[in-house]
Amino acid sequence: MDSKIIFCFMIGFLGFLPEITKATEYWVGGEKGWTLDVDYQAWAKDKTFKVGDKLVFKYNKDRHNVFKVNQTSFQNCIVPPPSQGLTSGNDVITLASPGKHWWSSGTGTGTGTAMEYWVGGDKGWTIDVDYQAWAKGKNFKVGDTLVFKYTKGHHNVFKVNQTSFKDCIVPSSGGLTSGDDVITLATPGKKWYICGFPSHCSDHNQKLVITVEGGAPAPATPIPSPATPVPTPGPATKDDSNNSYRVTISAYKIFVGGVVLVWTILTLV
Repeated sequence: MDSKIIFCFMIGFLGFLPEITKATEYWVGGEKGWTLDVDYQAWAKDKTFKVGDKLVFKYNKDRHNVFKVNQTSFQNCIVPPPSQGLTSGNDVITLASPGKHWWSSGTGTGTGTAMEYWVGGDKGWTIDVDYQAWAKGKNFKVGDTLVFKYTKGHHNVFKVNQTSFKDCIVPSSGGLTSGDDVITLATPGKKWYICGFPSHCSDHNQKLVITVEGGAPAPATPIPSPATPVPTPGPATKDDSNNSYRVTISAYKIFVGGVVLVWTILTLV
């Protein structure tokens, strides 16, 4: 098995029914999306997929992708060429024909254990959702990501402080507006988010507060190494070379002076 394969997913669905039915859109994996350690067969088990329905694969595009494969590739997790993969992070596949269909991810395993949370689950980021109930029981950690999914132009996302969260005060700038906003939880502690559209926060409870745990431990304060002792200067060594030279010169002068004195005395006698 290719060690780069993470997970596989298979569904079987029905063909057109005699009566006209409304197409259904399924977010693969529900609020967990297309990611690691999810039982996709359990997720698909009680669903009746029909021709015309849509599968939406939502994921962090830097961590996953989607490949449509055959049964053999599915069973053995064989990855097709990269050019055949879907990589947008919000891939929508319309079920165009009846029968068994198989999909797998072909990304590497070196992505860590960070979780990706779609805020509000299948409901996304909208009005009149109890986001505190949604967040209850979830263990948000540093490195996890929050994904705010909403209709662009109808909502937005502002990160605020506790006071602005409580009073629904919208900042003058800094809002996210893409409709698919991904926020990485970079530090531990309380985090507050609101929608900045008029009355969405105050009247329709479009606000979320979470507590983020974990984070890299603070680096230990290095213990200073003992200073290298500076050698204490010893007593200066007396240099006698010049003194010896001076003694030699002095003796020579005395000798010469003595000779001159003797010669002078003899001359006078």
